Amino acid sequence: MPGRRDTAYVRRMTRSPALRIAVALTILAMSAGCAIGGGERVGGEPDADPEVVIVLDPFGAQAITTLASEVSRLSEDRLEIRTVPAENLGADYESATIRDIQDGRADLGLVGTRAWDGFGAPALTALGAPFLVDSYPLQEEVITSGLTEPMLDELQSSGLVGLGILPGPLRRPLGVTGRLAAPDDFQGLTIGTQQSNVADAALRALGAHPERLPLDVTSLDGLGGLEFQVAGIENGRLDADGSHLMTNVNLWPRTLVLFAGDQASDRLSPSQLEILRTAAANVVPEMIAAERALEEEAAANLCRKAHTTFDAATTPELRALRRAVEPVYADLERDAGARTVIEGIEQLKEELGEPPSEIAACSPPSDPQPSGVAIEINGTWTMDTDISAAGPDSLDENWGHWVFVFDRGRFAITQENETSCTWGYGTYAVNGSRTSWTFEDGGGIAPNNAANRPGEHFVFDFSGYRDTLTLAPVEGEISPVNFRAEPWRRVSETASTKHLSTRCPPPPGALDP
Repeated sequence: MPGRRDTAYVRRMTRSPALRIAVALTILAMSAGCAIGGGERVGGEPDADPEVVIVLDPFGAQAITTLASEVSRLSEDRLEIRTVPAENLGADYESATIRDIQDGRADLGLVGTRAWDGFGAPALTALGAPFLVDSYPLQEEVITSGLTEPMLDELQSSGLVGLGILPGPLRRPLGVTGRLAAPDDFQGLTIGTQQSNVADAALRALGAHPERLPLDVTSLDGLGGLEFQVAGIENGRLDADGSHLMTNVNLWPRTLVLFAGDQASDRLSPSQLEILRTAAANVVPEMIAAERALEEEAAANLCRKAHTTFDAATTPELRALRRAVEPVYADLERDAGARTVIEGIEQLKEELGEPPSEIAACSPPSDPQPSGVAIEINGTWTMDTDISAAGPDSLDENWGHWVFVFDRGRFAITQENETSCTWGYGTYAVNGSRTSWTFEDGGGIAPNNAANRPGEHFVFDFSGYRDTLTLAPVEGEISPVNFRAEPWRRVSETASTKHLSTRCPPPPGALDP
């Protein structure tokens, strides 16, 4: 995943078959002297081995990774979480994950709040009421308020224990051939959605036909539109030519519930459960910031690709959308708990006074501003890195043997190790000792689906000495660490493709103007 600004988080990981392999993460824990308790042996000595907790996560490890550092900080590494993949990736994958936890397949689960109305938790699904939670600041305010405690208590009727609610991206409409700004625009269209009775009802109220899609959305075939997060649209390359992305129509957030099965809640001590609850609450601001940054990055990539038009609804259109979904609210508010949640969110919304979150207008970046003395980077370069350069998720696509070929405004790159072999190519510009790259495509053997994608734009400062080039991050820009983890070594002053990987070469003509 491309690093945001000067971070170590490098290429974006999306859900892929590779995630069906269990990935162990030593991330959580507790200790004998911890402020939130901890398991102890007789005599007061801490347990020698950490307690292992298995979490079933259909979305990949990113939310768990964010949770990891905070729980580790709280608990001093006395509890270990291992993630296992959710095998059911069909349209009901979240309900299937809940049932798996009920059946004891894993200790903890992570699924959307939208999936819980079938499990006796209507107040949780009220978080997905259309156009209600319409900004990231409001989402943070709601999750950190007292509203969430009774929502999580609803899980007890299903034999589960709610541990926390984690934030997620706002979902917006993508029209395949036109804008989706007013109820009339939805009339008669088949709109792709994911498991949510509330979303289904809202789309029907707007005159559309909802069609539930599996976890991995890779095609818009047969659809007139899609409700999805911006990063999902970019990851899935769903920005078809002529499509329209609504920048200010915020349907609902994809909030997540962290929960435990009854067997795990019986096995874990109260202090261990409290560490999980506290960590889930503490990471909310960090995760909100990460979601906003990811959305901004993905939107910029879509903008550079120029396949989709960025559209905004007018104020009268937004009001018409809200009026059209009144029947959804009437149905939700038949439940007293859901009604309390909706009223509480509306009150927080009024008190906060935050406008709806909006995607910035599409404005592709210009060439980099001058920096330092001009340096020539044409030629062929190599770099070798180990897994430490791969960021917190240790994605295989982010380390190994790299080859960089730069040729008068075009570049091609390959990366390979035992498990992955990726390629990417595009255009670059140099101004002084600053360079910007824009990817046109990427692919190869990518077990985590973390190859570069069209529209990604990176900026680096660099310095050279003889046949060595060192890249550095640029403040306010995306400067992925995987491309600059070690100095580059020039192997040829000629931009030759013969040095690129033969196992996963870029397409012929990648360097052609």
